[in-house]
Amino acid sequence: MPPPFFENRQGALLLVGAQEPLADAVLRRLQHDGHDVLTVHGGDDAALQAALAAAPPFDALVTLTPTSRSNLAFDDIDDAAFEAAIDAQLLSVVRTAQTVLPRLREGARIVHVGSRGHLGAWGGVHQMAASAGLVAMTRSMALELQPEGFTVNLVASEFTHERQDTQRNREAVAHAVSMLVAPHNGITGQCLVIDGLASLRMSEARRPHVTPLN
Repeated sequence: MPPPFFENRQGALLLVGAQEPLADAVLRRLQHDGHDVLTVHGGDDAALQAALAAAPPFDALVTLTPTSRSNLAFDDIDDAAFEAAIDAQLLSVVRTAQTVLPRLREGARIVHVGSRGHLGAWGGVHQMAASAGLVAMTRSMALELQPEGFTVNLVASEFTHERQDTQRNREAVAHAVSMLVAPHNGITGQCLVIDGLASLRMSEARRPHVTPLN
């Protein structure tokens, strides 16, 4: 019989973004490794507030905001597209972290999961800029929250629905997340790129065969 919620060896963990493609793999790995996980859909502020009100403090927070390429050319990107990308990939993470922070125990671990756009990629300059912002935010959060013993890290995954976005790679992302939320891991302010070797192969140096979205 499984132990009651919040009584496992790794502590209580809040996962925000349960609707995202990576969520199933991340959830399975966290539970396998002994975390008591409460899941909430990203962007649902009411559900997040309800979860925080009903639960004791958390030992870790994981946010999931992986990205699919929009395939928009640079000269087709307008202000609305830029604002939407920044809100979805950066500001939503800011709002979540600020809301959850008062409910984190001293020494808690925060792990953001985004996409590898900060390295530069075809198919959405606005999205890649938002990705770069998430990297800078993660490193700055790590500095600011270090006095409270918090660790803050980022896992940069492959874009969803790409060739390298396989189940095996999703499991590798999940493994990285579980490592970073483990107590006393000593890692903070880092960005781990887990993208099925896409960036290592420098595949972005060649224009990909992509079909523009309607």
